[in-house]
Formats: sequence, C-alpha cells, structure tokens
Amino acid sequence: MRPRVALLVLTAAGMVGTLAAAPGAPGAQTKDAPGAAATGAPGPQTKAAATGAPGPQTKAAATSVPAAATGAPGKPPATAPEAVEERSLDAEPFPAEPSRQPTAAEWKAAPRVRLSRTGPAAAGCRAYRTREWLRIRCPELTVSAISLLGGKTEGVAFWIDPPRGGSELPRGGEVMFPIRRGDRRVIQILTFGPGYDGPFTLLPAIVVQEQWLDDEPAPTVTAS
Repeated sequence: MRPRVALLVLTAAGMVGTLAAAPGAPGAQTKDAPGAAATGAPGPQTKAAATGAPGPQTKAAATSVPAAATGAPGKPPATAPEAVEERSLDAEPFPAEPSRQPTAAEWKAAPRVRLSRTGPAAAGCRAYRTREWLRIRCPELTVSAISLLGGKTEGVAFWIDPPRGGSELPRGGEVMFPIRRGDRRVIQILTFGPGYDGPFTLLPAIVVQEQWLDDEPAPTVTAS
C-alpha cells in the first residue's frame, strides 16, 4: 500500500483544504504556494497512513550495563552502539546546477549533517543532505502543522507522520528543500497546546531558516 497522509489547511471559519507532501516518499507532492500550511490536526478529515518516510528514526543507546550490575559475574558488559557521525553542512561541495529531487533510497543512504545553528527546541531533530537537497526530520515532536512563511517555494515539501502507539495525535514530521545560491526561506513547524481554541490550539514549535547570499561561500541553515 502506498503511504499517504492528508495535510489540512485550517481557517478561522473551519474550512478545510488539503496539501499533501511526503519528501522522498512515493506519492509525494511538492508544495508550491507560500503561506500555505500542512497540518496533522486530528479529526474526521485526517487519514492515518503508515509512514514510508526514509531515513533512520531510532535513537542509539548511550549506556552500557556493567556485568556486576546484572548479577551475572564474568559476563562481559553490553557494548553501546557508536554515536552517529554528523558532517558539516558544507562538508561536500554543492552542485553548480540544480538536480532532481532525491529518491527514498537516496535519502536512506544520505549522511547526517550539522546545521549552522540548532536551538533547544530542535534538539531532537536530525538533518540529512544529499547533493544540494536537505531533509530535516523531527521524529518525536507532536506536529500539528508545517508552513512555509516566506521565500522560494521550488522543491519545498512537507510530511507529517500519522498517529502511532495508540495516540490520537500525529508524532513526527519533516521538511525537505533544495539549498541553492540566492535562496532565502523560512519554514515553521507547529505543535498542539492549550490556548483560546482549547487543548488542540496550534502553537509554534520550531522555525527553520535557510539562506545563501550571493557573496557567501556557504549557506546558513538554522532550526530553533
């Protein structure tokens, strides 16, 4: 079954439109209008789908248990998995000419990279790069909506994971876009929280900013 998810545009009047985008996944659609939002708000309009989003989604354990603590003398302690290496965002040269959107297999093999700056709110997010394409995934964030606030729309795509583990709220989402000289864009990821609209009020969680000025040797990408 092809993974799909319906992303909703909510208005003050309660009208609903759809905008589907799944970076690097079959059936993905690219967002092409600034100011629109992809949302994962629960309700009869939201269809759950098994996610086919590429890329690692598990956290490596960072501890090992000594043999003495396990009550099994002489048994060697468990070996903790090695930490995943993160490359600098500009460790590899960016191509001079635009390239096609990466496939799911390319994203699966893409190395993790460090953004120019990451704030506490985005500490659980991970970034991957292949050619000039960047994918930022936040697997544990309860995502209610993703919106392009401004900037170039070319190649921008969103994906919100369906609810899992018996939860009624979607957990996990990601954004994908190309990084090319002259680019500027701002993307906002929202979550749920208490407010005037009740417990499902959409609240800002993370803002991703990307720019590459003509006179700069490398782009700047931040998430905070």
